[in-house]
Amino acid sequence: MVVRCWLVVVRRVCGAQEVHIPLHDGWTFCQVGKEQWYPAEVPGVVHTDLLRNGLIPDPYKGNNIDSVQWIENEDWIYKRTIVVTDTLLKHEHLDLVFKGLDTFAEVYLNDSLVGKADNMFRSWEWSVKPLLHLGLNELKIIFRSPIKEGAKLRDAYGIQLPHDNDPSGVSPYIRKAAYQFGWDFCPRLVTSGIWQEVELRGWSVSRFTSFGVSAMPVGDSISLWLRADMPWLKDGSVRFSLDGKRLAEVQIGMVDGVGFGGFSGRVPLMERWWPIGVGSRPMHTLSAELLDSKGEVISRAEKRTGFRTIEFIEDPDAIGRSFFFRVNGCDIFIKGCNLVPPSMVLSSTGDSVWAALVVSMQNAHMNMVRVWAGGVYPPDAFFDACDTAGILVWQDFMVPNMPPGNRRFMASLIDESQEQFDRIAYHPCLAIFCNDNELAVAWENWGWQGRYNLHGVDSIRVATDYNEVQRVLAIAPRGNHFPFISSSPLSNWGSAEGLRSGDLHYWGVWHGDSTFSSFKNNVGRFVSEYGFQSYPDSALLAKYIDPDSLYLGSPAVARLQRSYKTDKPIWDAIERELGEEKPTTFGGFIEASQRAQAKAYGMAIKAHMDAQPHCMGTLLWQLNDCWPGPSWSIIDYDGNPKPAYEVVKELYLRKP
Repeated sequence: MVVRCWLVVVRRVCGAQEVHIPLHDGWTFCQVGKEQWYPAEVPGVVHTDLLRNGLIPDPYKGNNIDSVQWIENEDWIYKRTIVVTDTLLKHEHLDLVFKGLDTFAEVYLNDSLVGKADNMFRSWEWSVKPLLHLGLNELKIIFRSPIKEGAKLRDAYGIQLPHDNDPSGVSPYIRKAAYQFGWDFCPRLVTSGIWQEVELRGWSVSRFTSFGVSAMPVGDSISLWLRADMPWLKDGSVRFSLDGKRLAEVQIGMVDGVGFGGFSGRVPLMERWWPIGVGSRPMHTLSAELLDSKGEVISRAEKRTGFRTIEFIEDPDAIGRSFFFRVNGCDIFIKGCNLVPPSMVLSSTGDSVWAALVVSMQNAHMNMVRVWAGGVYPPDAFFDACDTAGILVWQDFMVPNMPPGNRRFMASLIDESQEQFDRIAYHPCLAIFCNDNELAVAWENWGWQGRYNLHGVDSIRVATDYNEVQRVLAIAPRGNHFPFISSSPLSNWGSAEGLRSGDLHYWGVWHGDSTFSSFKNNVGRFVSEYGFQSYPDSALLAKYIDPDSLYLGSPAVARLQRSYKTDKPIWDAIERELGEEKPTTFGGFIEASQRAQAKAYGMAIKAHMDAQPHCMGTLLWQLNDCWPGPSWSIIDYDGNPKPAYEVVKELYLRKP
């Protein structure tokens, strides 16, 4: 199967007469049932606000993570005042726009319910002009406990879905970052709050709501298809431009009550965008201007993109089925990593943190990153940086647990997936969408039916709902001819099929207690997960653990390890792979763990690269950390590289 993509979609709008008023200042918060109010920061979450006001200790330090678990079970209120002027009220429309609410929120304006949110991964907009009046207006948001709300959703579904990472068992029912409920590389820290920007948007007559571009190289030209959508505007027009040069001005039409302006035509062939190590990455500005009947610009939409073709090749061959990427007609060997969120508290990570991760990938000569399904969709700045650096993005949809297929969940997931697709698919770095992480192999191979008593009609229902989610998620990328895969991987590690077809998550090393030499005998067509743990640098740990507790066997050190395997694989590797006696000091153990990890990644990557063209990609697990603990990362939580990073960097520099 060959899937080609040249699609560009834009939803970021900057207007001429539109007014965008940030609502980030002047917030206070209070625990429901309490009377004391405290200052809050927006964007932010309740944990950071409690910490800033001295109401909880730093969760990262000592054993404090255990002492803040009560927060997830409480409801919280955030409020601020909006001052409305005559000038603001002159706009025909005033919209309250939240870029991200985490997660179950009730929004009130002057004590009137504006709307409810139940999905962390999407934006929320409500028209509020009828509720606003001149002078002071109160905006209030009540955040309900994600644990209690999740329990209600579980009860309504009627079946307990698998929840290996989450003792509360509610995370499969919630559209929220799954790693926050605990994972094998991080603790549990379930947040609530206004975690992204919020604004009041004023506009009149009409405004752009979307701007889509499809650009397909054909012979010696690029075939362009442009479309801008907006509320119906009689006698209006849309002016399209490429790199500042006008392409066309078209009259606004209407379909199903929605106004639109469209253009299709050809422009001379331009230099193509290439991944790092292959070619340059020229970017081009595509813009649309919305003109009213007087010819005045009332809204603008603009995006920078690169022109390239990308094909995902998954064809039957003499071995099984291939799995590789072809960019601009050139087969690319993939060298990269998996990415997890850069913090447990996402509101604390600005664009610069995400961009710094891209710099780390670029410096290590990586050409692809997989954004893992258990985290969040990265911000626009991350994709902009990948465009510039030439790093392809494998984007998982955020489905790391078996999903309930009821109407409410499906409707939320459809809105989320389409919004995220529209937001990021115009980036030339975007290579493929994947529907979920490991669910197909988990359902068939991990014993979930027995562990969670899912038999008979319950088992059939869970499988049926999963298949329906698969179908729905495939619609967005497939409907626009975008490369996608249904799940990663499709075959379990340890099976012969996993070595012959598709991508492979090889976890014989670490989870299967195999020796490092087994990397050479377990090379799939594309190895999208593998790794080995090490501990963070002792200087980093000293910032979070009392110096008196930095010793082998310390309870404070032991609580850092979140893997069910404990530290045993590390101790075994020090003796078996390094041929050394067990370290007697904590510093010696850290240093040896990092050398063992570096050796593991070196052996794995060399095996994958030497196996071309049978194997056409290697994505190590994982690049970064979200807290200062032991994990499979090659970069510590503070951004400093471990020894494994240098080994990976040297090997990835090699020409495939």
